[in-house]
Amino acid sequence: MVDGASHSLELVGRARIAATLRVLSGLHIGAGKDTIEIGGIDNPVIKTPEGDPYVPGSSIKGKLRFLLEWAFGTVDLGGQPWGMNSKLDLDPDDPVARIFGTPAKRDQWASGPTRLIIRDAPLDDNWRRDTLDKGLLLTEGKTEVMIDRIAGKAHDRVGPRQTERVPQGAGFEFEAVFRLYAYGGDGGRVDRNCLAWMIQGLDLLEQDALGGSGSRGYGRIRFENLTLTGKETVQLDNVFRNHTFSRNAPPSEILEQDQAALGTA
Repeated sequence: MVDGASHSLELVGRARIAATLRVLSGLHIGAGKDTIEIGGIDNPVIKTPEGDPYVPGSSIKGKLRFLLEWAFGTVDLGGQPWGMNSKLDLDPDDPVARIFGTPAKRDQWASGPTRLIIRDAPLDDNWRRDTLDKGLLLTEGKTEVMIDRIAGKAHDRVGPRQTERVPQGAGFEFEAVFRLYAYGGDGGRVDRNCLAWMIQGLDLLEQDALGGSGSRGYGRIRFENLTLTGKETVQLDNVFRNHTFSRNAPPSEILEQDQAALGTA
């Protein structure tokens, strides 16, 4: 047990969430580029030193936080979330702060440490092997143009640009760990709710987009064979989707699966 600023905090368990992250439309998570090559890719995707594309855990976690902040209504009129504005008083039971933490040093004990860890997602070995065996590339180049608003066609003075994407059908190995704490005598109950909301956030991500240019059709993804592991492993594929989001309580169906995996709190 740890004490800080008159709060008690005890780690009571960990949950592992795993799935195949399937790309349903070309995915672009940029790596930046220091040089310009004639005829080359203008916007490359991020890759490992071996040249394989991957999905950074920070990209998944950042988009999840964005979606849940809006779902919970914790974004202020200036576009800043909890913890970014020193004038905001942080609610210690705020689910977003509990799940993702807060950068505000004065509130470091308001809700305890970050619960959610998301690993970098490497390319699925089977998809990689199958793609290379077919003589195909692991990424694709998509040509985009600027439209002349008067002529209604590609602008004559602005050449096409090449954006690199991970193609439709690619798979990545998604893994996350959720640390559950008993906080202020709650026995871990609030963190159980936060875990369920975080899992529901994966449905929000499926409905939105991952990476860049989501409004132009990029980055549609799906979580396949989603599992939750604690004391037992349970399947979540038919559980985490299609629930109305409530700020008062997470879906009971997800909570029931949480209990099946983790045991009674």
